[in-house]
Amino acid sequence: MGNTNLFHKARLAVFRLSGIQLAVTVVLALLSWLFFGPMTAASLFSGGLIGMLAGFYQAQRMMRVDAGAQPEAFMRGLWVSEIVKIVLTAALFVAAIKLLRVTMVPTIVGYAGTYIVYWVMLGTAYPWFESPVSNNDRDRNWPDY
Repeated sequence: MGNTNLFHKARLAVFRLSGIQLAVTVVLALLSWLFFGPMTAASLFSGGLIGMLAGFYQAQRMMRVDAGAQPEAFMRGLWVSEIVKIVLTAALFVAAIKLLRVTMVPTIVGYAGTYIVYWVMLGTAYPWFESPVSNNDRDRNWPDY
């Protein structure tokens, strides 16, 4: 990214989002342990980790290229990261089913929990970068850093 400060903030935002997703996964797993037992908790935790790890991979992969300086390379990276994320997610689900013998409903609940966190954060305009105050919609939605 052309602006080092913005790049640093974006990387921090990825780590914070992943940390919040992990925290929600742990809380849900602990609650499910209390109410439903260890197998349900392990399954829910596995699903949460699958969602968090796949999303974290994609975010890290996308930040390899400055979108402003090399838009074609950024879009290529976006598509590659999305394909790898889908394959990684499928592989992790297969591994969880075959190796860990997870229960599917709690696993899907844990996986969906990470995306609920993502969408809530997105709805609150996370990562909350500071931008100049402007009444212009274009400046607010597409700030020039």
